[in-house]
Amino acid sequence: MNNKTFFGDARRLMRGAAAGALVAVSSFAIAGAAHAEYEMGLEAFKRGEEDLALDLWERYAVAGDVRSMKALGDYYSGRAIVNADGAGVEAEKKTRADYVQALKWYILASTHDFNEVLKTPTAYERNAQIEAQDRLPAIRAKMTDAEVAKAERLVTDTFERGRPRDVFVVARMFQRGAGVRKDNGRAYELYTVASKRGVDDATLALQAMRDGGLIDERQIAAAEERAVNWQPPLPEEHTGDTRQMAELKRLKAELEALKLQDALQEVYDIDVAVLQHSLRALGFYFGAVDNKMGPQTREAVRRFQYAQVRDDREMTAEEKRNVEIGVLSAKDTVELVAQAAGRADNEIAQYTYGIMHLRGIGVQKDGAIAVDWLRRAASRNVAEAHYALGVVYRDGTTGLNAVSPNKANAALHFAKAGQLGYEPARKALELLEFESPRSVGE
Repeated sequence: MNNKTFFGDARRLMRGAAAGALVAVSSFAIAGAAHAEYEMGLEAFKRGEEDLALDLWERYAVAGDVRSMKALGDYYSGRAIVNADGAGVEAEKKTRADYVQALKWYILASTHDFNEVLKTPTAYERNAQIEAQDRLPAIRAKMTDAEVAKAERLVTDTFERGRPRDVFVVARMFQRGAGVRKDNGRAYELYTVASKRGVDDATLALQAMRDGGLIDERQIAAAEERAVNWQPPLPEEHTGDTRQMAELKRLKAELEALKLQDALQEVYDIDVAVLQHSLRALGFYFGAVDNKMGPQTREAVRRFQYAQVRDDREMTAEEKRNVEIGVLSAKDTVELVAQAAGRADNEIAQYTYGIMHLRGIGVQKDGAIAVDWLRRAASRNVAEAHYALGVVYRDGTTGLNAVSPNKANAALHFAKAGQLGYEPARKALELLEFESPRSVGE
């Protein structure tokens, strides 16, 4: 491993720690040469060192640099990072937008109070704050209510982990509905927490809320009870997977995908007709089942691929279009056959899906599931499905929920397949008395 790769990985792991150490926007240290610091991250980004750029921007965001906060919002929302001259710099590695993180950083940038750190903002910083504010509606429109709530919780947790003054700031955000949903009960609760920790402004805010009739006695009692039991939230890196765990999951997924791709070669070798039957059953293919991957079939594949992401609110229209490549991946193939077998009740897909479970092709090897799908196809007089069931009961299966040999059932299904004109089944029935069981799927 070279040094660049090593330090890139190290920075990736450290970014979680840096974000977790973020106490609050109001308690950020005075940024000093914030312009130069932001530019250092931008220069790294231009060189394609995105891990280093993100690491630098997160550190500068912790230090109170609004431009770095806004840059992080832009990065996670999939936008170009803008130069001082207004030119956009695109990320070298295209990754799916993370709107939760994007909204978090845009809120932090847009609600940053320069007065709290006794700092006069530069024109660049003020402009970054305005742009972050402008981005909020568009980002929220792309998110579910749950995702918005998660992002807002990340913001409020950031403040609540900070100094008493930071708790006062987030209470004020709740009272004003600035960056988060307006909630006078939460505002009163957090003003109470800050007041008990010596923040005079919080004490005045509590009195103002009571005098102004912004909260009733019942709400006050509930808020004060919550304040007694209040605890600072855990750092962000302790509320989910660590960076290390996320990286391990990513590597595991890649290995599984490679294994799946190899296993599915057997599915590809069956024939294109299976795919055409499946696509037609789902309403994506309207041509003849000719076992050829021609233009009509590829167009049907594109329609299927788009349908899988059509309602994904995390993806942009362009990202959705990029999915329509007309070539089925390993995952696409499994999903196509599974949907056609289940939702579309297609007997050819059911037979294929049963064989896939029988042999562990792209899915977990499972005898019981294999038999279930093969029975569905056999009930529709698919001769090959009866034959496959005959083999299953003749030889038994391996893997999960193994099926034990049962010569009577084997004879029954071989006979039915033979009656449907499947010649190999007739021969298998004749030989059944003389064959010893052997395990299917090995």
